[in-house]
Amino acid sequence: MKPLRPRLVLLFPLLAVLALPACGGDDGSGSGGRRDAPNSIVVLADSSLKQAFTRMGAQFESQNPGNTVTFTYGKSTALAQQAVAGDPGDVLSTNSRDAMNSAQKAQLGQLATFASKGPATYQIVTLLQSKNTALAQRFIDLVTSPTGQQILKAAGFAPA
Repeated sequence: MKPLRPRLVLLFPLLAVLALPACGGDDGSGSGGRRDAPNSIVVLADSSLKQAFTRMGAQFESQNPGNTVTFTYGKSTALAQQAVAGDPGDVLSTNSRDAMNSAQKAQLGQLATFASKGPATYQIVTLLQSKNTALAQRFIDLVTSPTGQQILKAAGFAPA
């Protein structure tokens, strides 16, 4: 029977090598960094955008196979409070400059004003807590694109 000690001596270096990928490193996911982990995003959007954003969500998913977008609809002020509290969300879209201003500390990047309806002005931004900033930006790009503007116009919104 062979002694167990030589086998154990070889086992520990092997385990160490196998564990190295789990140690990770700087993936750029720090505050303001690019995060590309999940293949889905959550959009917090004012309820008035439901019809247009539902259509854009379907278009977004067809343009980005394997990626999904989910929506949380509600009042702009409540959604802004959720964003500031760090609730899950990648994108915030409100119909109130005051609501968007109140969520300023949760915002990553520049606000984009994309539509209006009556006295309301609609803005959209990526949130600091986004788990996939690249995918979030692609959704914002769709909203502000000519295609997105056509969908908004069909839903009764005017250009910004």
